[in-house]
Amino acid sequence: MIRIVLGFISLVLLSGCLTTQIQSKVTMSQSIFIDPVSKDKKSIFLSMHNTSGEKVDLEAKIIKELLAKGYTISDDPQMATYILQLNVLYLDVKKENNAAPAGAIGGVAGAGVGGYNHNSATGTVVGGLLGAAVGALAGKLTEDTIIQMQVDINIRQKIRGGTTHTNATLNKQAQVKDTRIQGLLNSVSGDVAPTQGGGKLNDNQTNYNEQVFKSNYSQKQASMFAEATKLNLQFNEVVEILEDKIATQIAGIF
Repeated sequence: MIRIVLGFISLVLLSGCLTTQIQSKVTMSQSIFIDPVSKDKKSIFLSMHNTSGEKVDLEAKIIKELLAKGYTISDDPQMATYILQLNVLYLDVKKENNAAPAGAIGGVAGAGVGGYNHNSATGTVVGGLLGAAVGALAGKLTEDTIIQMQVDINIRQKIRGGTTHTNATLNKQAQVKDTRIQGLLNSVSGDVAPTQGGGKLNDNQTNYNEQVFKSNYSQKQASMFAEATKLNLQFNEVVEILEDKIATQIAGIF
């Protein structure tokens, strides 16, 4: 019976749940549109920041993409038509939570197999216990690692004659909503959880800010969210993939 339970549970739980190839995506919170300029004015001053605490090398790749599109990189913000400000806000490592639901599925399946083969309450109980243990182990082995990165974007474009701005901002705490990867276990698993601890900081404050000012620049903002998923994924496996995708999308604004 042990072999039958092990084989059945493993087949049910492991099918379609393992992410063996890196899956990655990058999305923007909203579109940014800039006004076209003549070729001699296609100059950009780039200001790159990183508050994530991890080593990320976006600047060189963004410059390469912009140069390929015919832009020049200025070292003087006063002389540039565009000021591109970027900040890698955070980088987080998370894991799926498959062990508990997989144990439950394994217990039910194991009880059914044990009862069918032995036609007894004992067989049902033993099969259920064995199935739950196998299921929990299989669930743990199928937990994908998820690496997430957020980049904030601010683009300022020089306006002839200047412009008047009214900024009214209602600030709330930004949050990332995690979704589950396709697969049997993922559809019933627990929430994705951070690997560095489960504490969250919420200050319960809402800040409202309004400013009216004159400027020589128009200003547009957005956030970019990058994510990669794979079983036992390591940061060094995926950092360049995410950097390339982010750089390509940022250059695509221009």
